[in-house]
Amino acid sequence: MVLLLLAMGLIDLSRAFYFSVSLQGAAREGARHGAWFNTAARQNNFLDDNDVMTAVKQALYGAGFSDPQIHLMASGGCLAPSDSNGNGNKPYPAGAFPASSQNVNVYICYTDPYGNQTGTRPAAPLDNSWKLGDINVSLLMNFQLITPLIQGLFGNGLNLAYNEHFTIQGKP
Repeated sequence: MVLLLLAMGLIDLSRAFYFSVSLQGAAREGARHGAWFNTAARQNNFLDDNDVMTAVKQALYGAGFSDPQIHLMASGGCLAPSDSNGNGNKPYPAGAFPASSQNVNVYICYTDPYGNQTGTRPAAPLDNSWKLGDINVSLLMNFQLITPLIQGLFGNGLNLAYNEHFTIQGKP
């Protein structure tokens, strides 16, 4: 009986690790895609919400997520951490995490080279003006535990959060 409980706990924590690695990879892929610079056109062609979300979704599809589970939080793209650090890094307030388990909230924050932040970009810039700015992609998930023993230790779920900052590329 003890061995069965340990095995189930190990499976639960392995699932949590699997999803955390998937979230980290998706955040990195979204930020990398948005920061990419097209040298020939001298533009950041993918520095907009739709292109960044496409990259994030494609990375999450490999982990078994589907479109109804992935939510772009356009109204709150720049997360304010609960410890008031200025970089948009963890820890995040509980209200930023999805209410339903096994869902992912995606926050995209764009910072121009002068330090001004915006939580949404409907279209990519037509010039090179965002070079050396910052794109921050944050993915927050409420992971559902399935083993009663582990639920007793950690509660019904774990809040997983990953963010990636990339410097927006460009040429002078």
